[in-house]
Amino acid sequence: MAASSRTRGRPRLDDGRPETRAAILTAARELFADRGFERTTMRAIASRAGVDAALIHHYFGNKNALTVEALRPAIDPSTVFGGLTVDMPGLGTEFITRILSVWENDVPQRERGIALLRVAVTHDGVAERMRDFFVGLATQVLGDMAAEEGRQLRIALIASHILGILMMRFVLRLPEIADADIDTVAGRVGPVIEQYLTG
Repeated sequence: MAASSRTRGRPRLDDGRPETRAAILTAARELFADRGFERTTMRAIASRAGVDAALIHHYFGNKNALTVEALRPAIDPSTVFGGLTVDMPGLGTEFITRILSVWENDVPQRERGIALLRVAVTHDGVAERMRDFFVGLATQVLGDMAAEEGRQLRIALIASHILGILMMRFVLRLPEIADADIDTVAGRVGPVIEQYLTG
């Protein structure tokens, strides 16, 4: 009876297979969209993914980590930011243009990012991991271009500026920022990014 009952419904995935991790992330995104963060449990995610709940802890540790992994935009820095150099004219403007273009043009990625920002506002654990993601992204793309003096502060300021723009444009929808075209926003913010880098 036990063996036959396990064959019903969605098959379980074995630990160590790429499909397992992908199934958990997909289930988490679906349930976050259907139920919201608070009402989505690890057990429900495991059930939707067809895996044992212990595997979620194995791959992601806890719900906060899973949330960030499931909802953060999937950005390939080498593709999105390829070709940026510290001596190129308008580096900061180009950097902001590329970020906003991804959010504007890739609807699924934007929706995931907005959901993550909304959760982070009220959940410290998610906010901490999201902060680390944005600081890590800024470090990967611009870290080598930042002046050595106060480099960590420079990168932190850039990450905070990115987060602020995304929050005001896509979540809080401040009209002056949400309704402005990308070139206008990037043109105003770009010089500030360059000041953070080398000023």
